Formats: sequence, structure tokens, C-alpha cells
Amino acid sequence: MPDHFAKNEQHRRLVLKALLWITLVGGLFFFVVNLLRDNWLLATLEIGYAGVSLYMLMIIDRTRNLQLLTTIYLLPFFSIMIVALSRPHTTFAVFAWIQTIPIICYMLLGLRLGLYGSILFVGIGLFTFNQRLPAEQQLVNTVILANLGLASLAVMIFAHIYERSRVLNEKRLIEQATTDALTGLANRMKLSEVFERERAHALRNDTALSLVFVDIDHFKQINDRFGHEVGDRALAHFATVLTQRLRINDLFCRMGGEEFAVLLPGTPPGRAREIAESLRQRLADKPLEVAGSAVPMTLSAGVASLGSDGQSLDELMRAADRRTYAAKRAGRNQVVADEDEASAIDAVPG
Repeated sequence: MPDHFAKNEQHRRLVLKALLWITLVGGLFFFVVNLLRDNWLLATLEIGYAGVSLYMLMIIDRTRNLQLLTTIYLLPFFSIMIVALSRPHTTFAVFAWIQTIPIICYMLLGLRLGLYGSILFVGIGLFTFNQRLPAEQQLVNTVILANLGLASLAVMIFAHIYERSRVLNEKRLIEQATTDALTGLANRMKLSEVFERERAHALRNDTALSLVFVDIDHFKQINDRFGHEVGDRALAHFATVLTQRLRINDLFCRMGGEEFAVLLPGTPPGRAREIAESLRQRLADKPLEVAGSAVPMTLSAGVASLGSDGQSLDELMRAADRRTYAAKRAGRNQVVADEDEASAIDAVPG
């Protein structure tokens, strides 16, 4: 699942593509109009920018630097609006385009840059418009500018509110899709996303990356003995207790049922085993309280590392899961960290 940044970039790419089509068609239309009115400067700018829009439409799906492409497009786009507004032979209706600036800025540049861009270019547009008003009609000019200024401010405020709500809602949806509702931990979808990022970082910087697969021992007995409500409490208790022993950069995930995983960036196999042991001991020392009684909880864990156990998440999960199963076969409440140890356990009869 794409992260929040990727989602925003996809949204902005679609918006820019739509704007490029509008600019291309509008540029060709106003090129003809300005030719007929002998306005050669604007005609040249319009046909030139229509050509730029066509070129950008051809490369927009391939570009990796969307922010740079957007900036290259918007600066002359807004500047042409200002030039058109300043020309004595153009109508005041050009100012209608100025009021699209806040919407365009917020949709393509985001909240912060959208605000700065809106204030800058709308302010320049109002100043330019004021220069064309008759100097002897000060009161009328003030009324006109006040109306245009308030209308532009309203558009800016509405655009800001909309974009802020969109970003927050999108972020909330992504969090819901990548978070386990019961424990508040990340889920497998989030693990896959973070693993790819941390794997690229580990390969680029030649650092370690380990994965611990964790299974709660005899969880079914807790459900059968106390019911599913206490079983849910046990899962939440398990998540809380183990989270307290992890570092801020570690990712603790619920894979489903009583199965969990911990991604440990920058952690070699030996250190990963130590962390898994500390998690095991922490849980053993913190039993679940049920109706005033302590219900012991233990875990079995298997450790796998990038490189020695594979390059993909699935390969590491299979290796760690195999070692977790070996830990259960050996009596549970323990950690198995390498293949030799797992093989030795599997070789024991019964």
C-alpha cells in the first residue's frame, strides 16, 4: 500500500494533468483570439505555453520529480495571468483567472506552499488590477477592490479548508487500513510497506535488518477458559507489555490471531535474539490480571535476518515462522534464532 506521500503525489499528478489539458486547449483558443485582436505579445505567450503544456503532458507520467515539474509549470502560468491583466487591451474579465490561483496552488503545492503562492500571486493580481482603474474614482475603486479582495480571500479560505480536510481524511484512512483495530499495532500491510523501505536502506548502507516472529503460547486455552472478551484483553495486554521493551524505530505488528512480528532495523542476528529474549522475559514477568487472579502468558519466537535468511519479507517470514514452530516443539516459552538450532530440535524424536 502506498504511503501518505505517494498518495498525495498521485493526487497532484492527476490534478496537474487535468490543468495541462485545460491550458493546452485554452492556450490555443486565446492564441487565435489575441491574433485577431493584434495582441502579438499575448498571442506569442499563449501558443508558447500551449506547446509547453503539450510537452509536459507527454512526460508527466514518467517524471520522478513532480514538485519541480509543477513549479516550472505554475510560475510562468501565473505570470501570464498577471501580464494579461496588465495589458491595456485585455478585458477586466481576466481577473476571473486570478481567482483560480488559490485552488490551483492548494491542490498542486499542498497547504504551506499553497498558502504562500496564493498570497503572493493574488496580491500581485490585485495590485495590477488596481493600476488599471481610473485614478479619479477613488471611492468606486475602493469598493471594487474590496469586493475582489474579499472574494479572493473567501476562495483562499475555502481551498485551505478543503485541502486540509482532504489530507487529514486520507491520512486517517491510511492509518485505519494499516492498523490492527484491537491492539493498535501495525498490520501486515504496514509491515510490507515499512520492510521495503528498511530493506532498501539496509542494502544501500550495508546495515543489518532482522525480523522476529512471535506466537503467544496456549492462547486457545485462555479463550476456552475465560471467553473471547478476556482473549481480546490478553492480546491487548500482550501488545502493551512488549511495546514497552521495543525501541522507537522498531515496528511491532499483529499478523493475525495470536501471531505477531517485530521488524528490527539496524539489528544483527545476535542482537535480535537478545531483544526477542527480553520480550519473552518481559511477558513472563507481567501476567494478565483476570478477576484479581494472575494468568501467566508466555511466547515462542523465531529470528530471521536479511541476507542469511533471504532478501524478501516472505523469505524472512518463512524462516522466522519455522524457528518459532521449532521453539514450540522444544517446549514453548523460548527463542530459536538460527537454522542449526531449529534443525537440532527437529531431529529430536517425538
